[in-house]
Amino acid sequence: MIVVICDDNPIERENLLEVTTHISKSEGYDAEFEVFENAKQMLFELEDKLELIDVILLDINMPGIDGMEAALKLRSNGYIGEIVFTTVSKSHMLGAFDVRAFNYIVKGETDSAKTVRIIKGVLGIASEKSKEYMLFTGIGEYRNIAINDIKYFEVRGKIITVYYGSKSFEFISTIGKLENLLFTKGFLRVHRSFLVSLQYIKTFTYEEVTLIDRTVISVGRKYYSGLKEAMKENAIG
Repeated sequence: MIVVICDDNPIERENLLEVTTHISKSEGYDAEFEVFENAKQMLFELEDKLELIDVILLDINMPGIDGMEAALKLRSNGYIGEIVFTTVSKSHMLGAFDVRAFNYIVKGETDSAKTVRIIKGVLGIASEKSKEYMLFTGIGEYRNIAINDIKYFEVRGKIITVYYGSKSFEFISTIGKLENLLFTKGFLRVHRSFLVSLQYIKTFTYEEVTLIDRTVISVGRKYYSGLKEAMKENAIG
């Protein structure tokens, strides 16, 4: 995800960057940061890439274009990501609702524990929103499942079961169609009946792969060389 920090105070800017960087690392988020010292610069630099920005931590009391005005411009330009205001004043709190702000940090008043909770919360929301989903249609119901949560697919006849998190769901498709759709998403065919996400493989042998949740899946002979090469590229062995 991409996180933007905009604050005219260099000390506050650095502190916010340090806290947010620490939280993103501890929570396992792959985050990039862009830092600005005023809203005018931020609006100019982000103009053509608003759809790529996930979170903006935005000071309100800044010279020139203040944070509230900047937030209104961002929303009017189509920004749909999360905004957290950071300011010394509570006077703009109601205005935060007008721009659908996630939360509001009052400098010198919001304690460090609450600040961490707010930032952790907004990064979590942004992470969920940034996930890519696939829609699977079963008999009388459907599931919209984040691709990163899918561990593997198993085919039995015309029925395919997708295993994700601690859940599973059955739908009708072909393993070949799924293989073509998900090859560029880190999935590999390891058997005529199994399509597996490489990120969930812990170990593998000529005959089987073991996932990080200890699920064991058979490996077909003709698929082993492809598996070995893919795992080598992903530095897993």
